[in-house]
Amino acid sequence: MGLSMQFLHREEFESRTLRALGGAACMGILGAAAQRLHFPLEPGYFAVVAAAIAGAKALPRNAISLRIGLALLPAVPFFLDLDDPLPQGLAAAVAAALVAWLGNGRGESGRPFSVAASAAAAGVLVPLSLYVSEVLQARFVGHTGLFPVLVGFLTVALFWSIGTLPANVVMELDAVEARGRLLEDSLKGEARVLAVRALGLYRQCKDVVRGMPASPGRQELLGVLEKMAGESFSLAEAHAGLEAQLGSVVANDVDAQVRELRNRASTTQDAVARRQLELAASSLGEELNHLDALSRRRERLLAQLHAQVALLERARVSFVGVQGSEMGAKGAQAAQLARRLKSLGEDPSAPPAEDAAPVSAPQGTRV
Repeated sequence: MGLSMQFLHREEFESRTLRALGGAACMGILGAAAQRLHFPLEPGYFAVVAAAIAGAKALPRNAISLRIGLALLPAVPFFLDLDDPLPQGLAAAVAAALVAWLGNGRGESGRPFSVAASAAAAGVLVPLSLYVSEVLQARFVGHTGLFPVLVGFLTVALFWSIGTLPANVVMELDAVEARGRLLEDSLKGEARVLAVRALGLYRQCKDVVRGMPASPGRQELLGVLEKMAGESFSLAEAHAGLEAQLGSVVANDVDAQVRELRNRASTTQDAVARRQLELAASSLGEELNHLDALSRRRERLLAQLHAQVALLERARVSFVGVQGSEMGAKGAQAAQLARRLKSLGEDPSAPPAEDAAPVSAPQGTRV
């Protein structure tokens, strides 16, 4: 089983970063006004809090309490009499942890590892951003006025937002299971139902295999299960790709255009115009044949997916006897089961795997 690291909900991370920059820009305008009144605002707190409140996207039941916590909890380190930049780093860590936990925009609480990693990253990056903003102000933009304050606040907000990236990164010890979870969120229709079923069967079989004593046969059995589940997911992905291609074109419309062009060609008196219309109808006819081939291939992929899920179902049934046997016999049966499942997956009556390959569009006829 390979380690898998996946970047989930990229759009949410990008929109959170933009919202955070917008919140920091608004706070930067207030900071410039406060600077004129000789009351400068601490960017390590105000920029972070503005970015966190603007970037957080919580469920309605948590929205008010989360924003109150984002406004109050990051202020605590500034009352602990710590040397800079420890208060700023701790404030950023607290804000990032709250956003990764309750304001990640996914409708569920963040995982402990993601929350801790976000807090650690933001706690390191915000002090670095304060140093970067000092360098920018000293060498390029100055220290007073609206623009320097905006640059400082936006720099802090950008680095803090990058620190929340671990909230959108998921590490899985089982790459096959992680792939199935992704398909569960992205697929639709019958292919999704079959992919979810394959994922559930793979999990059940894997749990049984993990209960066996460590042996080469058990590792071989895990490899066979991963291969069977991976092939199921590949078929589901290929079917989804064909669904997307066929969904963008309506075959009936193309057929109607072909008939219209042929009717016009039959009634056209000019030979050159008639030839052009016939070539156009021929070109659309090739496209119609291509759509028909795609449709047949989609049906074959779906049939293969059904067959592959049935193989996983047979594998699960094969484990019933293993679950009922003694622990001492499990290790010896693992190798035999692996060979049996491998023979099921390599059934010569199965359809060829090349149907899962992408289909290239036919070359059009030159008119």
